Amino acid sequence: MNQIKIFIGNDHAALDYKNILLDYCKKKDYQIDDKGTFTNQSCDYNDYAVNVCNEVIKSNGIGILICGSGVGISMMANKVKGIRCGQVNDYHSTLKAIEIGCNVISFGARTVGIEIAKQIVDTFLSNYHKIENNQIDKEISTFEEENYRK
Repeated sequence: MNQIKIFIGNDHAALDYKNILLDYCKKKDYQIDDKGTFTNQSCDYNDYAVNVCNEVIKSNGIGILICGSGVGISMMANKVKGIRCGQVNDYHSTLKAIEIGCNVISFGARTVGIEIAKQIVDTFLSNYHKIENNQIDKEISTFEEENYRK
């Protein structure tokens, strides 16, 4: 059904959310590559953010990142060249993230209810391919080349 590669990553705070969302997406026939932690032992979200983002860049895919608040994992994701991660909290912010060219979204398991999280994921996955991001991609890539820390 879906040809774009989709990756998900999480830290320990979001393990239960990730598992619920993976089951939800499986029922909708989305194939998602799980790059998150598989235990609830304390871990560093940075590793999972970078892992997902590297896969997104390699495959020209999209990513979903979940930690406790969504803030830290989003900040780390945006350190990876070529990643445009938007922290989202609902349907409208997810649509806006797609519209402005985000190829990764993040949210918090402690700040967003699970039903809203399902709506966020469904919105991102079902609408991402509908938006033409070529101009945005070109503008962002040009800005990165001129301004990215070397």
